[in-house]
Amino acid sequence: MAFSQSIRQAQIPKPCELCETDTNINWKCVQCNTLMCDKCKKIHLKVQTSITHDIVDVKRSEAKTKIEHTIITDNIPCQIHKRKLNCMFCRTCDHLVCPDCITASHKIHDLDSIDTVCNERREKLKDLESTCFEKFTLCEIEDSKIKDFKAKNEQLSAKCVQKINQREQLTKDEVSKYAKALKEELESEKQRIEKYIAEKEKHTEKVKETLLEKQSNIQEVLESNQAAQVFNTFSEIRKKEIPDVSFDAFPEEAKDFFPTKENLMNIRNLFGSLQKTKLPSRLPQMNLDVIKSYTTDLSMVDRVLIQDDKTAWIFNNDIPTLRKININDKIATVKDISVEIYDMSLTDNNDILMSFCNSTAVNLLKTKTGEIEMFLSVSPLIPLGIHVTKHNEIILGVRDRGDVYNPRNTNCRTVIIFGMDGKQKKIICV
Repeated sequence: MAFSQSIRQAQIPKPCELCETDTNINWKCVQCNTLMCDKCKKIHLKVQTSITHDIVDVKRSEAKTKIEHTIITDNIPCQIHKRKLNCMFCRTCDHLVCPDCITASHKIHDLDSIDTVCNERREKLKDLESTCFEKFTLCEIEDSKIKDFKAKNEQLSAKCVQKINQREQLTKDEVSKYAKALKEELESEKQRIEKYIAEKEKHTEKVKETLLEKQSNIQEVLESNQAAQVFNTFSEIRKKEIPDVSFDAFPEEAKDFFPTKENLMNIRNLFGSLQKTKLPSRLPQMNLDVIKSYTTDLSMVDRVLIQDDKTAWIFNNDIPTLRKININDKIATVKDISVEIYDMSLTDNNDILMSFCNSTAVNLLKTKTGEIEMFLSVSPLIPLGIHVTKHNEIILGVRDRGDVYNPRNTNCRTVIIFGMDGKQKKIICV
């Protein structure tokens, strides 16, 4: 026991033969004879050339004997002597030869057995296959980086446009607010001038009336031949001063609007500009806040379907029970229906389409009466996920019977689109 422990302590962890970084080796490809980590195992199974390979636990893989390939090498016809079969490989000429070829021109050449050369070249082909796979894996990794880079740039671009739009609206609002203030100031100045003009007009009119009255009186006296009237009028007019007509000068200045003289291209100083920045190290995470929560007496809520603002349907697999609830400050149970559903979706008339576990039928629950009736059948297939679109079409995922988690290549994995009349419109194989 002590000896075995000392051996384990002396071992150096071998890295993954694909990424050459991860030392946590758990898997081995039987066909490629390659040790790999968890991450590379997933990538390996996605590659078209290795999608059917056998990936086994590394412990069983190490205990498993190497798969022997029986290569038939004694049935290759000679290209020169058609009736003869090749028996050797000429390394000098780098091609297969038959006994007649050897006698004719390959006696002193470097000859070797076909098996030996074939095995050598098989090993080289394996190395080439491994190299191709490694490079393909690098391409897959690079493709993943491209997708990540694309997502980051799209998100950054969308944020940038959003900020520009916000800045544009803010600038518009501020410009409109400033323009409005200028207009109000101009209107106030206009009203002040108009008041001043009205007062000037009123004063001038009054002076004119007074002068016309005096002028008329004087004219009447001048046309009279009565000396007494002349003396009386002169005394009266002399006592009353003639109104002063020395008017105030009009102001020579008024307010005007002068647009800024700066080129509009310099608006970046006011609005902002595009500048280089570092991409985020990772995509930003969406933060969800709990607005309100409700507690039921069910051990688990596996499905939730919202019927309207106050009504919902919840399902529990353990019982199994489909429950209708009313939602206010608390939730109240309205009805319990004993069914085992897989998925459900609301129709445009507030009825519920349901797929049942291990059933070939899609059923319709009439929410007003609580009655359940068969809507359509996809026998011998089993309906899974179900969704009613805004265009009132039914998207239904189906599978055939068998092991769900170990599908064969012949297993059916299909999405079918139906109309509300139950007629099939389209099939999408996945």
